[in-house]
Amino acid sequence: MRISRGLRLAVVASLLATAAACGGGSGSGSGSGSGDGKVQLTLLSHYSDGPSKDGLDKMITEWNKDNPNIQVKAEVVKFDDLLTTLTVRQTGGRGADIVSAYGLWGGQLQKANVVAKVPDDIAKKIKADYSPAAQGAVTTGDMLLGYPTELNTYVLFYNKKILAAAGITKPPTTWAELADAARKTVKRDSKGNIQVEGLSLIQDGDNKSVHPFLSLLDSAGGTFLGPDGAPQFDTPEGKAALKFEGDLAAAKASNTSISPTKQFRSGGVAMAIQAGWWIGSLKTQMKDKYSSDVGVTAIPGPTAGSKGSLAYGFFMGVNQRSKHADEAWKFLSWLNEHKTDGGVTATGKWLADQGLIPPRTADQATYRKSLTDPNLTPIYDATTYAMPEPNQPGAYEAKTALHNAIMTVLADGKNPDDALAQAAKAVKPQ
Repeated sequence: MRISRGLRLAVVASLLATAAACGGGSGSGSGSGSGDGKVQLTLLSHYSDGPSKDGLDKMITEWNKDNPNIQVKAEVVKFDDLLTTLTVRQTGGRGADIVSAYGLWGGQLQKANVVAKVPDDIAKKIKADYSPAAQGAVTTGDMLLGYPTELNTYVLFYNKKILAAAGITKPPTTWAELADAARKTVKRDSKGNIQVEGLSLIQDGDNKSVHPFLSLLDSAGGTFLGPDGAPQFDTPEGKAALKFEGDLAAAKASNTSISPTKQFRSGGVAMAIQAGWWIGSLKTQMKDKYSSDVGVTAIPGPTAGSKGSLAYGFFMGVNQRSKHADEAWKFLSWLNEHKTDGGVTATGKWLADQGLIPPRTADQATYRKSLTDPNLTPIYDATTYAMPEPNQPGAYEAKTALHNAIMTVLADGKNPDDALAQAAKAVKPQ
């Protein structure tokens, strides 16, 4: 699931109507019980349409059929409204029993007492069965937030035909090769307007410049935030990564005015640092040209053999205020652990059918054996080395501060060292 460009920490008052609408009706709030011992649980998520909604609804229907005394009702809101709905409803005492959320919000939801501690027996199974990247993306401090669900890693997408036309026979494996390929593939018209961008350093998503930068930072051996939320990016590794980006922008091989998700598919972008979910979109948009034009490889680092990525994830956990936490965990355990006839978990199949990486290690291994698209291999590989996106309290604000700094370099030519220093000062550990 891509992170929407429109996501912002909204003013609570502006979304009270949304929260109230979601909170009405039977089953809202912290679980409901009846005189006959039946329990109804609510599950709030952003899975509002398409295969994501259909797949989850199908699993809930199966559970409800086999468990008449514990019924689950799905409630959905748009992703842009999910964080505010979670916090507003919690404040009003109408929080859902089970919450599905973006890992980046983990610290904020923990601080607001929205998510409960995972029971020890379930936490032990999650730590044994899920990939390090998946676990890291949904852990705040030493607190696991719930079952990892969606998982995305960042890789380098490239147009094979554009690179070949520039005399580049293999994808870049170092920053020097990446910069050289970006400069060789950029094309301009007679007025200097870019017709083909060499390397896109933005994404179609919230804080659009941060994830590509953090992937490069990871490839250099750096990190974003410390365990206490203090900035760790204003370092030699961070300065080198942002200088690399700034030099490409200064050479006009990268341009923030070009949207990769709109112009890559038509040949307007040679290379882009993007998340794995993009595979599904490109296949739909480019049809037969996808297999002939699109290549995917690891994001190279400054030296041969180095590489980097960022992993971000979603999770499903239980509301700290749920009156039926035991039943909620029972449902979540079934949802994430019961298997299909193919030997993978039903949730793993649900995610893989959408083109997403199943976070469970065994599911990943099963699907890797049957991958028919070679472009998926680097995306799966990145789960073993990607930097998990930090999610302690204040992480979202830190991400916004870093985005603002990066954009002053890419769009305005500001000195990278000064920009990072300014961003570091704006980060306030909570």
